Amino acid sequence: MSFDAHEEQVMSLFNRKMYNVPRNQRRYVWNKDNWQELFDDVMAVVDGRIMSHFIGSVVMKTDPIENGLPHYSVIDGQQRTITLAIFLASVMFWMKKLGMNDDFSGTIPYVVAKDDKNKDVIMVTAENNPSLESVVRAIVNLSDETAKKATVTSIVENNLLNKSDKNIGDAFKFYLNTIHDCYESKGQNKQVLIQIRNAVRDITFVNITATTEEDSYTIFEILNARGLDLEDHELLKNYIMRYIQPEKNRDKAKMEWNRIETMLGHSNLTEFVRHYTTHRYGDYRSKDLSDYKIIQDRNKGKDTGELLSDLERKANFYLKLVSPCKSGDDANCTDEEYRVYSFFKKKRQKQMRPVLLSLISKHTEGEITTELYEKTIVFLYNYYICYNIIGEENSNRLTNIVNKYAAKINRNCNEAIIDQFIDELRKKLPSEDMFINSFKNVGWSHHASIYEGEKNKTRVQTVLEVLERYKNHGTCIDDFTIEHILPDGESQSNGQIGNLIPLENTLNEKCKDKPLQEKISVYMESAYYTARSFSKRFTEGMFDPEKRTEYMAKEFYEKILKL
Repeated sequence: MSFDAHEEQVMSLFNRKMYNVPRNQRRYVWNKDNWQELFDDVMAVVDGRIMSHFIGSVVMKTDPIENGLPHYSVIDGQQRTITLAIFLASVMFWMKKLGMNDDFSGTIPYVVAKDDKNKDVIMVTAENNPSLESVVRAIVNLSDETAKKATVTSIVENNLLNKSDKNIGDAFKFYLNTIHDCYESKGQNKQVLIQIRNAVRDITFVNITATTEEDSYTIFEILNARGLDLEDHELLKNYIMRYIQPEKNRDKAKMEWNRIETMLGHSNLTEFVRHYTTHRYGDYRSKDLSDYKIIQDRNKGKDTGELLSDLERKANFYLKLVSPCKSGDDANCTDEEYRVYSFFKKKRQKQMRPVLLSLISKHTEGEITTELYEKTIVFLYNYYICYNIIGEENSNRLTNIVNKYAAKINRNCNEAIIDQFIDELRKKLPSEDMFINSFKNVGWSHHASIYEGEKNKTRVQTVLEVLERYKNHGTCIDDFTIEHILPDGESQSNGQIGNLIPLENTLNEKCKDKPLQEKISVYMESAYYTARSFSKRFTEGMFDPEKRTEYMAKEFYEKILKL
């Protein structure tokens, strides 16, 4: 392995050398805490409390020289490198604003280099954050007249190229404002700007430069071997880029990984890697191993290209779970999938995602029929409602089952395996008596009672929808209001689920303030099977809400919770 490592100062880092953060590296994610910490360390140097500040190591790969300027790709340390460029450019803004033109010009060589064609080139760029170069260039090119009118907001906002660069803009605003506050607190002493620049310029770091891409990824992995600073998806990306063969396929691999990031969005990547790991290797899970280490261990000696292809394919399937859509150009779900997956997304139900990923995969590959696939995901929908919403049980009790069967279904999916999975889940249900008692707590009322509130209303709507779909061959219309059969305000017990049916809004209005005997004919007009069925069963207008609650509970437990 060929590389060079030695300690340097930032002044030698930013000295006619070009640094690019490649697209396959993570976006700029530092926040106010990180910015403040660096600023405080710099001020400790300015105030004489420490001699200099050390920021750790920066791993780079040597790229071809362009127009006389050495070029490097930043493999590790991109957050620090970008922040240092923002810090220095922010100091320059105030130097120009305060008429310190000589000091402004003297700082330019730490931010801009002239190539052999006498062209000014910004020394730090980031493919994922193009606004970095845009804002820095705007500051470097400030004229005296423009500087007088420029504000922190204008210099940043007018040069942000896209919304995804908001964090870059926030970093500039932080340093521009904080530097100015420091200048004011020091009695408007311009000398402090020079002291801040010098303190940043004199920051020390360990420069680790590799001559090949493979060596740079190896060093990166060694430095982050324990995954303390980076998320699993970032370590996984580095692993893929390091081991993809042949080496010429690396550019293609970067494009594939970028498609995954673009498809899911950065915020979903961590969960995707966790759920993907469980979906493929759930029965190898260990508290001692991170998701990255599990994938790494299970793929040693195997084709890394196949791993990446599988990740991209499963990311497409995972999109159904994080962004379900049933119409338009982005459609990715059938009606049944959309109903289940949009509900899970709304309820933030993520525990079932590994097993759902396996089911989607095996259905797409034709290993299970559409009928079995849809029956299974509808069962999981019903199970979640009965277990979590009605039973109010803790989902953590299901983790081992999900981990085990996500991997089993992925490896060898058939009806018998799915039956085993369903049986294992059913064993976790409370006893029938306990379930019925929990069911009796489901209800909604307009009046002060145990059933009052939006949470109870949503709970009732969900339960009534499940019952309607079960009774009406999977159909439930959208026009949905809750009808109290016996008057809501008459008794607290009339808020219970047994006294409630779904009804269209227009029909609900017709029922207002009418006795039950007159409501029966209105219920007959409803498109809801539940409402029509009730009207046929209770034609005499006499019924007991408590008995109906118990009947509904048994129907849920004994019939709806079967595949």
